[in-house]
Formats: sequence, C-alpha cells, structure tokens
Amino acid sequence: MYFPLFLDSSGRKFLIIGGGKIAQAKLETISEFSKNITIVAEEISPQIAQKNFRIVIRDSYNKKYLGDADIVIAATNNKDINRQIAKDAKAQNKLVNVVDDAKNSDFIFGANIKRGEIILSVATSGISPVLARLLKQKLQNFLPQNFALLSEFLERNKNSVKEKLKNIQARRLFWQEVLEGVIANEILAGNINKAQFLLTTKLENSTNKKESAVYFIGAGPGDPELITVKAINFLSKADIVLYDRLVAPAILAYARKDALKINVGKTRNFHRNSQEEINQLIRKFALEGNIVARLKGGDAGIFARLSEEIDAISNLKIPYQIVPGITAASGAAAYAGIPLTSRNANKSVRFLTIYDSDLVDLNYWRELAKSNDTLALYMSSHNLATIINHLILAGKKSSTPLAIIEQATTPFQKTFTSNLKNFRKDFGEKKFISPALVIIGDVVNQRYEWREENLSGNYFQKLEVGNG
Repeated sequence: MYFPLFLDSSGRKFLIIGGGKIAQAKLETISEFSKNITIVAEEISPQIAQKNFRIVIRDSYNKKYLGDADIVIAATNNKDINRQIAKDAKAQNKLVNVVDDAKNSDFIFGANIKRGEIILSVATSGISPVLARLLKQKLQNFLPQNFALLSEFLERNKNSVKEKLKNIQARRLFWQEVLEGVIANEILAGNINKAQFLLTTKLENSTNKKESAVYFIGAGPGDPELITVKAINFLSKADIVLYDRLVAPAILAYARKDALKINVGKTRNFHRNSQEEINQLIRKFALEGNIVARLKGGDAGIFARLSEEIDAISNLKIPYQIVPGITAASGAAAYAGIPLTSRNANKSVRFLTIYDSDLVDLNYWRELAKSNDTLALYMSSHNLATIINHLILAGKKSSTPLAIIEQATTPFQKTFTSNLKNFRKDFGEKKFISPALVIIGDVVNQRYEWREENLSGNYFQKLEVGNG
C-alpha cells in the first residue's frame, strides 16, 4: 500500500543511474519539479546529452556516487545492477525508486498533470503504469490548460484574504464560494482584472466570523450516484455531519476530512439516539457557530421527522435549507422496473408507513381497499402479513399483486413478487432484510423485467417470484 505524499523538492538532490530511454522518461518527470539532478551512466542518450545544464557522470555504477543524493532512481537496463543500487541506497537511508520493480522501491512515480502550481497525480500502486497513464489522459480532458491562471490568482490574493478573514471557517467558505462561482469562471476566461475587482469587492463585504447554518439533505435511497449536485455542494461545506445509518460511505466521502461525522441512525428495534437527542445535537452544534448537515436517507421530507428537527432550531434565527433527495419509493420502483403510476392501471400513488396496524382505522382500511392507487409502504415489511389481512377484510381484491424490494438501489437489491392471496404461501414467516419497500397495486404486473437484466452485471440480484 502506497501513501500519497507531495514532497518539497527544493534543496533536494536527485540521482538517476542510467542513460537510456527509461532514464530519460524519469528525467522528464523530475525536471518539471527540480533542476538539481545528477545522471550516472556509461552511455548517455542524445536526448539526455542535450540537456547540458545537468551534471552528467559518464561512468558505470559505483555506490560512491550515491554521495549526498537525497533521492535515487535506478534506471539501468540491468535488473541485477538496479537491485544492487536499491540495496546500497537503502543502507544509506536514501529514498530509492527501481524502475519496473515496485517491490524493491521505496516509492513509485505517479502519472502527473501539472497546471502551474496545481498538480494531480495518478498511481496504481505499481500494478499498471499503462492504466495510470490512461486515467491521466481522461483527467486531462476535464482540466483546462489555463488552470494555471487559477493558481496564480489564488497565490496573489491568499495573504490579503488571510489577513482580513482570520477565522478559518469564514476563510474556507470565502474561497469555496470564489472557486465555485463567477470569479473562477472569469479567471478561466482570462478576465483577470474583472475577477480581481469581484474578489476585492467580495472580500470587503465579508465578515470575519463563524456563521451557523443547517442543511437538511436527502441522500437518496442507497446508490451513491443518485445524490444531487446541490447535496454534494452543501455537504462539502459542513463542519458537522449528522447522518442516518442507510447513507452510503461514498456519500459521506463528499464531506471534508476534518468534519465531525456522527451516526445518529435508527432501526425499528435500536435507536442510537432518540429523536429528541438528535434535535438537541442539531441545536447545540448550530448554536456553537457550525454549519450542520443533517444527512437523511431518501428524501429529507418524507417519513424523516423533518418538521421536528426544523422546530428544534426555529427560534434561533439560524438560516437553514432543505435539499430534496430521491425517495425510497421512487428509487426502489425504478430499479425494480415498476412504474408507480400507469394510464392503464392507476392515476396516483400513496406513500404510507404502517409499521403498526393500530395507526389505521377501519374507514381508512376501506378507503385503501377501494382505491386503485398504488400503495408504497415504507418501514412496514415486518407488519406486511397483518396489513394484507386488513386489506382483504376491507374488500381489496386478493389477486392484487405486490412487490417487496429489499435494499433498493444497492448491490444487494432483491425483488420479491406475489399477490395478496398467495403472500403467506409464497413467503410464510420470511423476514425481509431492512430497508424493504413494499409496492401494492396493479402496476406490479407491468414490471419491466428486461430493465433489471440489462443493468445487472454484479449490481442487481436475481428476482424471486412467488406463485402470484
């Protein structure tokens, strides 16, 4: 495992042992960052020879040449000599790279993209330099050649911004807004004077203090690619992230490394924090001057206790925003190939949670039984047999199809289908894995099975169908 590290090359002496094409490639890389390079080789390629500002020693390898070198590159065409160079360099506590021999190297070279002082480096832990180069090429397509203008602009202004905005949070948010907004666009367009005017004006109007805000963010139903751009932008600003248990780790990675991340997730039988405790955490961190991201699975406003959490900060005069996400019913239905509404089956859909049958009175059971609406049930799979019994007793057709979708939009998704009559026969006392979304209605019969097959690969699991 290699640790990515950017090393200050100023004052460090590089020694390349070898004079052929391999050594030339390493020379080209190093010379972008340092001119303090010595080459030792009996024969030197014409390309290396013409770079006459470097020290060239025309001789075979001898460990005396390691001398005061800080970093050694073994780039001869003889593997035995390269291994000896590595052994000698390590004995003298020098960092060494052996070309095409990661095992004997202290470090490896990445495939670099350099735009002024902005440097991106891609490495594959020595497994495939070709893959690293291909990834580099793809990144280059997204990184404009004039990106160096951006680093030069930031360098010119960093001291004045730091002097005005001594508070770290205020300064970080200032630069984030600069780089995400019109000022950066003007810089990349070459309008440096206009960008400077805009930055100076923005800096004059900025305050040197921590500013509280709360973002209630819907993280989507599971697949990290379903999170919105706005959610990512707000998450990257947060000092504190309070997240639900179903939020994918890949989504949490959009938060800053130094942000405090607290799991406040709940299951039906286990509450790490009560809702009141979550409310108080939001309130506490906001009062301390933090930007708080309350990251919720699915949509922030559907069965997510959103109103209670807003009430917890409503008297603080702290700004907040609600960022919608894809709710579980939409994600589960889409990834299972089920349309929630259909011209031929129904005109509407109801989002329900019936985790306890006592939540619904007889009149509402009759209304649900009579309706052609698609029923999308959240947090109710454990109670599904009882729900089905109530629907049938209230007059719902026993042939009505249903689908249970476990762990929707994740690599572990499974879809089970049956109908109200055959549910017990098909699944008995089966306990469906949480989270499980239940869809009841004729739209289940319109399920497009080809969709899941086409998207499967390693992502979707096989459909399990009952006798319904």
